[in-house]
Amino acid sequence: MAVKLDFMTGGALLGLILVSMGWLFFIGGVALNYQALRTKRRGLGPLPGVVGSVTAFFSVPALAGQGIELPWPWLWILAPLAIDPLCVGGLVLLLRRK
Repeated sequence: MAVKLDFMTGGALLGLILVSMGWLFFIGGVALNYQALRTKRRGLGPLPGVVGSVTAFFSVPALAGQGIELPWPWLWILAPLAIDPLCVGGLVLLLRRK
C-alpha cells in the first residue's frame, strides 16, 4: 500500500525550522540556567523561558491543525516560564526561600 505525502511549502518548512530551533534553544537554555544556578554563575536570564513560551504558543495551534488537541493550552504555553529557574519559577523559589 503506497502512502501519498503532501508537499511542504517554503513557509511551512521555515516555520518547522524556527519552531525546532525554539524548542532546542529552550531545552539548552534551561540546562544552562540550571548549571549556572548550581555553580553561582550568570546564566541566560529569562530568555529561554520566554523563547519556550513563544514556541509553545505557535506549536499548540499547529498540533491542533494536525488533529492533536491538548487539554488546557494555556498551561502548555505558560509551562516554560515556570520551568526556567531564572524566570517566573526562579522568582517563586526565591520568594519562598525568604
